[in-house]
Amino acid sequence: MTRPLAIVIGLVPVVLVAAGCGIKAPPLPPLRPVPVPPTQVFASRVGDRVTLRLMVPAENTDPATAVSVGGVEIYARTLPFGSVVPTIAQLVRQENLVGTIAVRPVPEASDEPGVPAAEGPPDPRPGPGELAVWSETISAAAPRELDLTREQRARVAAQRPLWMPLRPTGLIVPLTRVTLPTRYYAAVGVSDRRRPGRPSPVLAVPFGPAPEAPGPLEMTYTESTLKLEWTTREPGASVSVVETTRSGEEQPAPVQEAPITTGSWSTPVAFGVERCFVVRQVIRRGAVSIESATVGPTCETPVDTFGPPAPTGLEAVSSPDGVTLLWDAVTAADLAGYLVLRAEGASETPVLLTPKPITSLQWPDPTVRSGVRYVYFVVAVDTAGNEGARSQGFTIERFTPQDNE
Repeated sequence: MTRPLAIVIGLVPVVLVAAGCGIKAPPLPPLRPVPVPPTQVFASRVGDRVTLRLMVPAENTDPATAVSVGGVEIYARTLPFGSVVPTIAQLVRQENLVGTIAVRPVPEASDEPGVPAAEGPPDPRPGPGELAVWSETISAAAPRELDLTREQRARVAAQRPLWMPLRPTGLIVPLTRVTLPTRYYAAVGVSDRRRPGRPSPVLAVPFGPAPEAPGPLEMTYTESTLKLEWTTREPGASVSVVETTRSGEEQPAPVQEAPITTGSWSTPVAFGVERCFVVRQVIRRGAVSIESATVGPTCETPVDTFGPPAPTGLEAVSSPDGVTLLWDAVTAADLAGYLVLRAEGASETPVLLTPKPITSLQWPDPTVRSGVRYVYFVVAVDTAGNEGARSQGFTIERFTPQDNE
């Protein structure tokens, strides 16, 4: 009875030695990096057009691996009135793939230290961590019913629904069901080897009525500000302002992320540059917005017709040789110089004494005559030739060479 035990005990050192030898463990599976879910995913509907805006993933689920994003796939499914809300697994299927956003690859580093990688022509595709925009026109075809899973069928059969009226139709629908025809969206980043990552949160875009469009859009400008004004149909209604072109090519995002609740919006003016804008009234629910019909575009090319401020501090110092005018500097980014004007005697019409703008803050007038009344003015001029308002006049009642003796 002791021999088998001895054999077992004798084998223990052998096993331990074998484990301590250089026997290799099973190889680890190769890394399969996939991107994290897209972030900041927003959806907006204007009529039958839905636009998604999202940030392209900028890292992998395994942060230790180099970013690998080959594209972002868009999945969508329209469900009819009364349908069960789909799960993410029911939405992210190949049959629901409606589009792909191509992504600009991360540029490869140069093999030589200190030498930048070669640059080619600009790539218009969004890169990792950048804003991407995708849009589609909703199909007019009747939506398909959702194929319920066994669990969904059991839950629906066992659940006692809570009912609510659907205005303005007066229909009664359960809260657990889709209360309007709705199109569901999800975005999935895929690696450069087409391996999918985790999906974004699901966005539900209902097909309900859109808000009424704002009133006429008007654009005005001053020497510093370009201003848009409109009339909203409902007090405090939100409005989205989007910059566009005369032909209707809109910028990817509104001029500010949050809808505007006032009846105006302004931005610094840029003279000689055409600016075009459109506005829409917005109903926002979380990351989904339903927008009215578009008002605009309204376009304007601001022209600089605004002169600099009027100079201040004008005074005159007389001497035996005449009069020297002095004044304070004008602050203007496009200041070209100053013009000096003089009214003589009983005349109320000033005459220009400097044919071209001067940059000095003083100017001598050796043409004055003894016993004559003079009134001087100074005007600032910008580089576009616009003259500002005159300074306050400085009067010499009766000039004599002894005035400052």
